[in-house]
Amino acid sequence: AAFAEILIAGLLSDYLTKKKLSPNIARKAPVIIGLLLSIFIIGANYVQSSSLIILFMSIAFFGNGMASITWIFVSLLAPKHLIGVTGGAFNFIGNLSSIVVPIVIGYLVKDGNFEPALIFIGSMAVVGVFCYVFLVGNIERIQTP
Repeated sequence: AAFAEILIAGLLSDYLTKKKLSPNIARKAPVIIGLLLSIFIIGANYVQSSSLIILFMSIAFFGNGMASITWIFVSLLAPKHLIGVTGGAFNFIGNLSSIVVPIVIGYLVKDGNFEPALIFIGSMAVVGVFCYVFLVGNIERIQTP
């Protein structure tokens, strides 16, 4: 599901750009929609059917794939002469979560209950939505003196 949506998200973003929508909508919309779909992971806590668990997880991973096109912001926002260092910083910060999140999840599931971990993951998606709506400003290249 995530693999398919990564491709679809890029196509959707490019389609919205070709339709002359502002970069703020064309580039942010797939990420925000994807993060909102990722929240469906919480639903897996509240169903017993394996089919429904797979459905909720598939929707969440589909959304995660959609939200994975965030690299577009490096190429659109960074000054051209700083794209490499900006990409490196972007990767560094993103990979910090690869260290912290498994530790947090390990702590949350120490009793064998994954419900708090799935709620944590869904909550991080909500935080991501708020960040893209309220913190990420206009999608335009940063000018340096």
